[in-house]
Amino acid sequence: MSGRVQMTLIRIDNYGPWTLKLGSDREYQLQILQSQLYAHLQRLFAERGGAVFYNRFDEMVAISNGVSPKDHQEILNEISRSYPFTISMGVGLAETPHDALKKATRILQESAETRDSRGTIRGEWNGPFEGSVQIVHIDVNDVTKFTNKLSAYDTAFMINKLNLRLSELFLDHEALTFFCGGDNFMTVANGVPETEIKRILAGVGEDFSLTLKAGIGVAKSARKAIELATKGLDLIRNGSVEGPVHRLYDR
Repeated sequence: MSGRVQMTLIRIDNYGPWTLKLGSDREYQLQILQSQLYAHLQRLFAERGGAVFYNRFDEMVAISNGVSPKDHQEILNEISRSYPFTISMGVGLAETPHDALKKATRILQESAETRDSRGTIRGEWNGPFEGSVQIVHIDVNDVTKFTNKLSAYDTAFMINKLNLRLSELFLDHEALTFFCGGDNFMTVANGVPETEIKRILAGVGEDFSLTLKAGIGVAKSARKAIELATKGLDLIRNGSVEGPVHRLYDR
């Protein structure tokens, strides 16, 4: 399977001025609302085969292949009924995740000054398609050798540096990497060959004196691709297949 990837940029409208209305004792309220919004969006997109990642906390990114304009509008309507703010969405379609997200960003940037653009969806749509999403689910081998020696903060600092390095190297191939908790990362990697994924993991592992492994999932929807990538990773973990990388396709 091959084809373009669809990315949706989700942004809270009028964020700065809206937060000021909450007064100085607002930070805890913002953290609660943003966490609730992420969980809500994750559920709504997952129900339609998509997947959501944090970008900035007022901004999130969805892999939305197969999520239709009608689906997006339903999501937007539910969010509008549930929160004291509106969100806008820009949808981009391209051969690589980075290009698709750049298109989605440009769409929102161009409409940012237009008041009636708030609470709207703009962009490109894939319609019926034979494309696919390629997800790389990356995990650190034996991370307890760090967590058992370092403080919690120092461990998180190391993971952040690892995330930055992976993000830089995959971005060279127009792929997007997101931290997804613990010692796990996910990369939207359409167009990146398996040999290059192995090279990146080996190089980063050498730089950080650790070993990385990854499952790769390829499917028509982001949710299915993530499921397959996680299954590939689990097969490496339990010794059913040899690592450091195992790819699965949705047949």
